[in-house]
Amino acid sequence: MFIPPKPFLITMLSPARQAVSANIARPVLLGVIIMGLALMAGCGKKAASPGDLPKVNFTHDWVPEPEHGGYYAADINGYWREAGVEVNVIPGGPNAEIERIVSIDPNGLGISRGDAVILAVSRGLPIVAVNSYFQHDPQGIMVREDSPVKTFADLEDRDVSIASGQTFFLYLQKKYNLTKTRVRPVTGSVANFIVDPNYIQQAYPTSEPYYALKEGVRSRVLQISGSGFDPYRVIIANKALVEKHPELVKAFSEGAYRGWKEYYRNPGPTHKKILSISPTMEWKGMIFGFNKMRELRFSDGDPAKGESLGAVDPKRWETLQQVMLEYALIDKPVDLSTVFTSDFTPAKLGIDPTLPATEIPLTENP
Repeated sequence: MFIPPKPFLITMLSPARQAVSANIARPVLLGVIIMGLALMAGCGKKAASPGDLPKVNFTHDWVPEPEHGGYYAADINGYWREAGVEVNVIPGGPNAEIERIVSIDPNGLGISRGDAVILAVSRGLPIVAVNSYFQHDPQGIMVREDSPVKTFADLEDRDVSIASGQTFFLYLQKKYNLTKTRVRPVTGSVANFIVDPNYIQQAYPTSEPYYALKEGVRSRVLQISGSGFDPYRVIIANKALVEKHPELVKAFSEGAYRGWKEYYRNPGPTHKKILSISPTMEWKGMIFGFNKMRELRFSDGDPAKGESLGAVDPKRWETLQQVMLEYALIDKPVDLSTVFTSDFTPAKLGIDPTLPATEIPLTENP
């Protein structure tokens, strides 16, 4: 039986991973992160000098991993500082309420999903999506390679391990009339998937399949984006930051785009950094995740559809909101001009969004 050591468990679920751990209560984690922001702000004031750069806080959605590679590349290569901003990179984790964290931090940015932003804005949280992180949310449903489950409709009358309250699964239940599908709690591990041929769980194609394959079990991932529910994964910012200090959001975005280009060109140095700060990561697992991101083009999407690094299409947002209304995921429409802005996309900043080929191939060992 494959049961990874406890410190390793949190790497086993992908970032819709947000309600994964029953051991970390939302208020507790939120309080810890808020305290951390306050401490960093205080430290910044003590060390302040006329030459210091303005600072922003960037909270990502999980422990450091290849899916955050471009941001760590921006950090270790000094791209944000060159753009004129100091960025405090704050790892997320189970139950991290990124929208709330960013909404109470006037210098806050973070990673979220398009549907979560619409929900948050509809509830009055002062956040704005400023560009795309991934063109399509990687969330999916993982089954065995030889499973009879070929489509989402085939999930009917089966057990599925899903974090409770996930918008995407509420959508699947309604669209495919999954009235007999039984939702089971997530475990934070692929151990059950390894021993039970009928086990089905939420997953990222960049993560969980690697750990299953490591134990000799091949899998397939049904991508939620192929179901008609297709949100961006986005960078959000506090509304006050966007309105009062757009130059900081611009500097953050410029540094991030440079970071993603460098990461895809030469991922090795970034993976070494991630490995040094996230001991739950594995070198081969990071190679797997990187290759999947390139293969599935999460960062740049399909150029034939006008997709590219950082781009946002108003029509995509309109379609997402229509789907959420149709399936009663929200009660009423929100003004989408309050949900997102395209002012910080590569097109608006005059940046070529083309991602380079990987010039320096990854090796098996660091």
